[in-house]
Amino acid sequence: MEKELEMEGGRLSYEIRDEGIAITACRVEKSRVELPDTIEGIPVFRIERKAFLSRKQLKEICLPGELQEIGDWAFAYCSNLTGVWFPRRNLRMGKSIFKECGALKGIWHLHEDSAREYQSGMLLGAVPVKMETEYLFTPKEAGSQEWIMRFDARLKWFLEQPDEDGYLNMVYCGEEDIMSNLDLYLAERRRAKSRLCFLRLMNPVELPEEFREELQGYLREHTKGCESEAAWEVVFREHGNEQDYYTAFTDAGCVSEENYDMLLSEMGEQYPEMKGYLMRYKAQEMESVDFFDALSLD
Repeated sequence: MEKELEMEGGRLSYEIRDEGIAITACRVEKSRVELPDTIEGIPVFRIERKAFLSRKQLKEICLPGELQEIGDWAFAYCSNLTGVWFPRRNLRMGKSIFKECGALKGIWHLHEDSAREYQSGMLLGAVPVKMETEYLFTPKEAGSQEWIMRFDARLKWFLEQPDEDGYLNMVYCGEEDIMSNLDLYLAERRRAKSRLCFLRLMNPVELPEEFREELQGYLREHTKGCESEAAWEVVFREHGNEQDYYTAFTDAGCVSEENYDMLLSEMGEQYPEMKGYLMRYKAQEMESVDFFDALSLD
């Protein structure tokens, strides 16, 4: 028999089963929802399939500490969902739990807030949405040295794949809009790779120096003025006023004498603080080099 429970942030529908409480649906009323660990004194062990399907208002959710299972498409099409907090254990999970959750940034462990935990959670958040790699979606291991090594190996593999990979499959499956045009497909593929490069550089937990240089090299090859400007497009079009992205962009060596004027010209009157950041960067990092070069006896 299905019952209901009023709680902070919404109204739950649930069933009592032999294993415990199963959450079957939720009417979301606020952007943040904290699911209870127990209901009627019984641990919540499962979130049913489609329980939070298409809850557009949902932005953050904390899962029950005793949770053991999540059903298919449980949070699919929650297009504004940005953060999820998991218990530190590996759960039995269905398929496409976070399908089309394009805003998802991080998946963190409950009650843990160290810098390492934050960065690891940002990486884990990319796994079901940006990387679609089921074997890495293991909340218990996320952040361990072995898990990070596997994450980096998968990211390296993805960067090395030809940009055309997957296009024919999209055509054969009848995909339309962006997937029907090869040029648009390639541009999005390169932006996808750039997004992951930025993500890893901005969350450098256990990041080997050699791989850091490889990631920065990819961004330099796709900066303003290159055949593909995917790295700059991600910074300017998707994160126009977020300085962390501009910092990663300049740290990678993506700003040069050759493209500096083009960058500022494209920015126009938009994001004046970030435009000022680039101007300061040029004055501090580029003009000073020119000044001392001018004093050289060579």
